[in-house]
Amino acid sequence: MRVFCFLIIFTIGCTASKYSSVGKKDQAKVVLTDKKDPIDFAALPKQEIISFQERNQSRAFFAPMAGSLISLGTDAIKKMIANDKKKYTAEYKMATTDLVFYDQLSTESAFDPVGMQFNGFTLVRTFANNGITDTAMVAEFELDKVNPYEILNNSVFRLKLKSFKLYSAKAKVASNGPKTLNMDFEITFKTSYVNEQGVLFDNVALGKFVFLVRDAPLDKESPRYTSYYENLKGRKIDGRSFIVPRSFGYYINTEGAPAKCYSQGAYSIQVNVRESSKNSFVNTLLIDNSGQILDAAGKKLKDLTVPQSPAKKK
Repeated sequence: MRVFCFLIIFTIGCTASKYSSVGKKDQAKVVLTDKKDPIDFAALPKQEIISFQERNQSRAFFAPMAGSLISLGTDAIKKMIANDKKKYTAEYKMATTDLVFYDQLSTESAFDPVGMQFNGFTLVRTFANNGITDTAMVAEFELDKVNPYEILNNSVFRLKLKSFKLYSAKAKVASNGPKTLNMDFEITFKTSYVNEQGVLFDNVALGKFVFLVRDAPLDKESPRYTSYYENLKGRKIDGRSFIVPRSFGYYINTEGAPAKCYSQGAYSIQVNVRESSKNSFVNTLLIDNSGQILDAAGKKLKDLTVPQSPAKKK
C-alpha cells in the first residue's frame, strides 16, 4: 500500500500542468517597432560647452563636491536561473537580423544620430495547441527617452519595458506546484561595419540588456495576475548599448559623382531566454557585464574616428 501511494504522489508531481506548453511545437521571434525620428534632436534645448579656461576657473568651486560627483554607479547582483537543472527549466533563443538603425545616409560622421528610427521591439513566443496557434508570451521593449542627451552626447541608449504578458510556460510546470514562472531575458545588440581606414569589424557586440522576471503568475484567474503585469510596465531594463555605428562608404551626389558618406547602420538583435518553474533552480551570479561589453566594443568602435597606420590594420 505504501509503495502504491508513493507511486501516485510521484506521478502527480511529475505531471505537467495545463500552464505549460512542454512537448508542443512552438516558435519564438523578435518583431521590430521602428519609428521615424523617435527623438527630435533639433528640438532639444541648446547645450553649452565650457572652454578650457572656464573649466580651470571653476575647478576650485567644484573641488569640495568632487567626492559626490565622481560616480553614482553600483555593482548589480542579480539572481539568474541555473542551467544545470533540466527537468523544470527551458531555454530558447530568438533573433532578428539585417536591420538598419537610421532611415537615411549621413555625410557627417559614423555616430550621427539624425534619422534614428529604432524605437523598440517585441518578443513573441507561440505554440501549437490542438491545431490552434496560441500565444505563450509577449514582451514589448521600447527606447528609453527620459535622457535624450545620453544618446546625443555619449552615443548610448537604454531600454524600458512597455508591457509584458505571460500565458504559458515552455518549462515544465508541475500540476501540484505553484502556477508561477521565473524568466531571464538576455538581449544583445550586434553590428558589422567598416571604418574610413578600411578596417573591417564583424559581429561586434554593442551592448547587452538583462530583464529578470520572478514569480510571474500563469493563472489568469489568480487575484494577482493583472496587478503583477501592470506593475512591470515602465520598468527600466538593466544594461545599455551604443547606438549603431554607420559604416563608411560612398553615394552619388547631386553632381553625379561618388562622394563620401556613412551608411544606415546595419545591426541585429539576439535574445536568449531561460525559464524555470522551481525557485530552487535560481542561482546568485554577477551578471551586470554590460560594462565589459561596452569597454571591449569601445576599443573597436574608436577605430571609426581614430586613423590607423597600415601597420596597425587588422
